[in-house]
Amino acid sequence: MSEGSAGKGGGSAVRRWWGGVVLVAMLIAGTACGVPGQDEPVGIDPSAVPSQLHSGATDSPSTPNTSDPATSPVTVYFVRDDRLVRLRRNAPKQPTSERLASVLRLLTEGPNDLERSRAIASALPPGLQLRVVAHQGQRVDLELAGDTEGRSATENVLAVGQIVLSITDLASVDEVRLIRDGAPVEALLADGALTTDPLKASDYASLTSP
Repeated sequence: MSEGSAGKGGGSAVRRWWGGVVLVAMLIAGTACGVPGQDEPVGIDPSAVPSQLHSGATDSPSTPNTSDPATSPVTVYFVRDDRLVRLRRNAPKQPTSERLASVLRLLTEGPNDLERSRAIASALPPGLQLRVVAHQGQRVDLELAGDTEGRSATENVLAVGQIVLSITDLASVDEVRLIRDGAPVEALLADGALTTDPLKASDYASLTSP
């Protein structure tokens, strides 16, 4: 799955498993309005202008600052209103293995304060650990660790969707296979089916926000 795209996995050992606003200053000449005429334009001190009115100012959580040449954007998925939402983060320009680690770290860190104020959350259970154990061709094998018991089907499918869509957004990954204690995880798909097959972005695309 190429970068910028929206992104399948039994037995007793198998366990179940988300501008600028332009400020126009008008100098009105004429004594009728009580403002004296001026021969020269008067500048406005930038420090007197509220920061949110500066051209280019934005508080969008999905638009990272890409001015640093040592970084480039990556995609991570979180949850709002039981839908998966696509956000952008900056990560160092590194080989694929390090980029994968960056995406997993960003996922487990969760939304930032601004995003949480906009009701964006993570379906990943607290304490969940994600580790890449193999990357063969376009498939990544991901080891899960931590408590995932007692969660609803909705929470589970959104959590798996978050992981699969975020990782497969990288150009070098098309599939994710989830593993726990050395055995494939039986993952819940968006259509309600269970599978231990490798998971693709198309398995969870229907859960994304328009």
